Amino acid sequence: MSRFLNAFRFLTILPLGDGSEEITPEEMGRVLVFFPFVGAVLGGILWGVNWGIHTVFPPGVRAVILVGLLIAMTGGLHWDGVADTFDGLAGARGQQERMLAIMKDSRIGAIGVLSLCFLVVSKVVLLADLPPRLWGGTLILMPMTGRLIQVELAAWGRYARHEAGTGSAFVENATPRDFWISCVGVGVISLLVMGWTGLGVVALSLLYGIGVRAFFTRKLGGITGDILGMASETGEILNLIAAYLLI
Repeated sequence: MSRFLNAFRFLTILPLGDGSEEITPEEMGRVLVFFPFVGAVLGGILWGVNWGIHTVFPPGVRAVILVGLLIAMTGGLHWDGVADTFDGLAGARGQQERMLAIMKDSRIGAIGVLSLCFLVVSKVVLLADLPPRLWGGTLILMPMTGRLIQVELAAWGRYARHEAGTGSAFVENATPRDFWISCVGVGVISLLVMGWTGLGVVALSLLYGIGVRAFFTRKLGGITGDILGMASETGEILNLIAAYLLI
């Protein structure tokens, strides 16, 4: 339970516990296994809010509210990783060290801004156009499978930077066992909320994770904390697209 609470406090701004416990890098790696289940809790909150407002607002307005709520609950934690990653891809010109340096820079470039705009617009539009019967299950699966991709990348990937960072605490301490535990739990929840369609969404998300890991291993020699965040956020878009493909 303490590790779940640590994962919850890391991924969200919601008050849960006193947060006074010191978390070591090794412990950060161990709490990673709970990331998808924190995502399921966030998805449950989105489902409850949607249930409360679905008779008041049309789909487009609800989509804006729910995407904004998810960003607010997480404090936009992974959005910086999205901007940094795409800035790095655009400006590196194939140079590994240059890309890592751009990703580490706290400033956001034009491509980073555009990637964030694309991210929020895609989520709102795709969610708004979902058939009503898919909203409930998708709202739970979207943040849950996005965070499962993080576990997948950390458990099977290697860290790209020479110096330690937040991402290294996860990548260097996560294990394949963590991935399989998360995967089984996510599979059960997905089956309960969306049936076989849910399992199909999870499978496509894991395939996406394999592609991300292969691409950045070739490009950078591994992954970073920014890439973990980027994969999670773009994986949520994939989740919404997959819901269309599998209905």
